[in-house]
Amino acid sequence: MEKLKVQATPALERSERARELLRLGVVLAEKCALDDARRTFREAFDLARRSGDVATTAEGIARLLRMASESRDAAEISSWERELKALMATFPTQIPSMVWYCQAVLAGQKEQWREAQAHLVQYLRALEHEPENAPLMGKREARARAWVMLANTFAQRGHVQRAERALQWVKQEFEADRLPSINGLIYLQLGWIHLRRRDADAAATWIERAHAAFLAEHNWYNHLYVLYAYACIARIKSDYPKAQWYLELLESATTAPEFGFFREQITRERQRLTQDSVDLHIDGRKLQVRTRESSGISLGKQYVLLHILEALSEAHQAGSDHERGLSKSDLIERVWGERYRPLAHDNKLYYNINRLRRLIEPDMKQPQYLLNWKEGYRLAPGLKVQVVGANNPLKKKSDRKKGGSS
Repeated sequence: MEKLKVQATPALERSERARELLRLGVVLAEKCALDDARRTFREAFDLARRSGDVATTAEGIARLLRMASESRDAAEISSWERELKALMATFPTQIPSMVWYCQAVLAGQKEQWREAQAHLVQYLRALEHEPENAPLMGKREARARAWVMLANTFAQRGHVQRAERALQWVKQEFEADRLPSINGLIYLQLGWIHLRRRDADAAATWIERAHAAFLAEHNWYNHLYVLYAYACIARIKSDYPKAQWYLELLESATTAPEFGFFREQITRERQRLTQDSVDLHIDGRKLQVRTRESSGISLGKQYVLLHILEALSEAHQAGSDHERGLSKSDLIERVWGERYRPLAHDNKLYYNINRLRRLIEPDMKQPQYLLNWKEGYRLAPGLKVQVVGANNPLKKKSDRKKGGSS
């Protein structure tokens, strides 16, 4: 009996040391020391596996999967996915709840939100049958965190009202406990719900509460999500300089390769910021126009209308005062590639200008985008214009003629 006790002691010590390392890794991750956190989680995983502690091994895999997801390291993600499958194959009757949590993390990385939701439900069920100290964070905190994640899967699948109801229940159930990070995560997710609805004021109220919660805990990693949310709120409020400032702040804080996920999000938000801060977006590839009032205005196969917009945009952006326009003669030459003759071209030009105005102007009687200008037309002064995929074969033909005659 004494011999068995002596043999068991090193394994128990390794298991306890693994759990201590996991706790340390969580703290390091909260301080944004992601590389140090990853190494600590790996050491914990190795110790737990050597000790035969299936639950702590699964916890280590879950943490390492999260690190791999943050860095967008496909090889690491694949490696830990294999470890998870091996664990499940080796201990088919001893699967701890954390295995389902791992599966949810994997599905979320692949944006398979239905599968992530199913795994989280299974995790919550399995959690009920485990000892109170089985999960590293304690069962109550584990439940709260799982419900916040579950609400996120609802939102990602488009069930926004269901997500909000779930978060309000979690808030009512757990807010008074002041569990580590939980209140901040609840407030953050409620903020995102309102951002999805483009309700910037309501979103700001919740994000500010998340901000205060994470600052009180010195959780700098989750604070990055707060800064990102502030950038989105500023964009929705059309405060583009402030949105840009928040994104630049985030960029300076996430230069390390471990922050690959955040850099992806920053890039996407910059694209949205560019789109939102443009008054008139002209997409020659899709034959679409977007204005402040309308998105995705289709030009169908009306290439002439597209080429009129492209020509006027080129003149608009060429001038230092952004007020240049084109005469009727210039438009006929640039769009149709023909020499201007009033009797032959005036009606054609008036007709197409009116067609264009019907599509893009909120009020034909008071144009905001396409204005009369001297003996021709121009885009409104100060209009912020973006053109992608410009391609006018008639203009190119005209340009070649000019090149050959010069």
